[in-house]
Order: sequence, then C-alpha cells, then structure tokens
Amino acid sequence: MSNSSEPKIRGLKSLRLIMEPGKYMYCACGRSNNNPFCDGSHIEETDIKPIPVTIKFKYEVRWCDCRKSKKLPFCDHSHRELPSYKPK
Repeated sequence: MSNSSEPKIRGLKSLRLIMEPGKYMYCACGRSNNNPFCDGSHIEETDIKPIPVTIKFKYEVRWCDCRKSKKLPFCDHSHRELPSYKPK
C-alpha cells in the first residue's frame, strides 16, 4: 500500500446521476473502476476510506469527480479552482 493521502482527480466537473433510494459507498480516493462508487481499490493503493451515502428518494445527484469538494461526496464546484480547469 502506498499510503497516499491524496485522492486521484477523475474529472473537472460533477458526475450527474439519477439515483434510486438506497445505500451507496462513494469512492473518496478516486481509484475505483466503478466511479463514483467504491470497488475496494483503496485497499491496495491508499488509506483513504469510502464515504457512506444514503439516498432517501429518487433524484439527480451531482457527485464530486475531482475529490476536492468541501461537501464530499457532493460537488460544490471546487474543480473550478484547480489550475487544470478550463471553462467552456
């Protein structure tokens, strides 16, 4: 395990998904092949743990894809402050 404390940036926008009610595990490390949900990749590569999320009713969720949001697991547009962000 690399013990990396920095999450991997997956994208510079939110992931907008219609979510059904249920319990989910958000990938906080950014290494999952099932983005934005945890697939256990953190076990081999980092100490960053997934974030449990309970969705109570069907609605569109804006998941953070840069892992820099102050409201993880949800997007707060922090990606706009990253040096690599280029607005359309």
